[in-house]
Amino acid sequence: MSLAELASMAVTAMTTGVASGAGTAVVDEVRELVRGRLEGSDEGRGALRRLDAEPRPEGAADDVRARLTALLEEDPELARRLQAALEPDVPPPPAAPPTVHQQITIGGSANHSTIVIGPVELPRTRGVLIALTGIGVVLAVLLVLGFRTVLQSLTDDDGGGPQGSDGKRVTALKNASDVNAILPDSGTLPGGWVITDPPDVKKGAIDDDCGSSCTGVLFSGTVRHEMEPSDGAYFAVETYDTAEHAAARFKAAREDQNRNTGAYEPMSIEPVGDESMAYRKKIVNASEAEAGARVGTVVTWVVHRAGSSSLDPGDLNVLTRMLAERAQQAQNGEKPFARAEF
Repeated sequence: MSLAELASMAVTAMTTGVASGAGTAVVDEVRELVRGRLEGSDEGRGALRRLDAEPRPEGAADDVRARLTALLEEDPELARRLQAALEPDVPPPPAAPPTVHQQITIGGSANHSTIVIGPVELPRTRGVLIALTGIGVVLAVLLVLGFRTVLQSLTDDDGGGPQGSDGKRVTALKNASDVNAILPDSGTLPGGWVITDPPDVKKGAIDDDCGSSCTGVLFSGTVRHEMEPSDGAYFAVETYDTAEHAAARFKAAREDQNRNTGAYEPMSIEPVGDESMAYRKKIVNASEAEAGARVGTVVTWVVHRAGSSSLDPGDLNVLTRMLAERAQQAQNGEKPFARAEF
């Protein structure tokens, strides 16, 4: 499918609510993807307003389609996500395995009886009966052991982890490259933001003095982005061997912040990940705030500075959610692709 055709399908889904026979969830996902990108520019917002107008001006849909096609050419990841939403892969039905019919027959007279197992005919003797009973016991034991192995693989945090109905996994990220992939790169934030402190990934916790609260920590990493004249965002990530250890670390961080009442006060943001928290600096015209989130086995932290302007809690929420989504994508076995759109 060409990018122009993909853009046309997306606009049709947005305007008519129809996407190849898919349900409203697909249509909502398409609208979120398209609007999230177009609203990043004044021209894109204007095109969306004309598309939403009643009555709709002539050419409004064509304008959105053309702008979306241009965005898809610039952003292959957006094109991939949009195509995945509009044309979900449907795996072919599994081929039916060949059916093997085995029959066990015990027959014959008292003096000359036999046991037939498929093509094999055995004499009905005491030794044969004992052997068959032993084989049955062994098979039963093997079935029990196999069932226990499956249960352990479904409940273990390591090596893939359990998957919920929403497709989210809880997995221990044991490589430094996993942390590096979660940290936002230069294309993760809108234009104008630049990396001023490059990614720094190390083994262990960010704070070497965190003590028992960091039990089970694997790797940590930080990176700083800034935008002129004075906006800034500091991102931190810690990975743990289990979700329980990550939750203990998050609880300790929350308690530390709550004790530090002289410098910070709690603030409200939309919930993020499995649990989250946010605090604003306790100064006049506060322009700096922090937010933390736990996603499975990963703890994330964002410090946002709004420069001379008043801080918008919505911007902090966008940055926190973006980092949390990247942490979840890494646990799902995907290359993190979540981006921040203000």
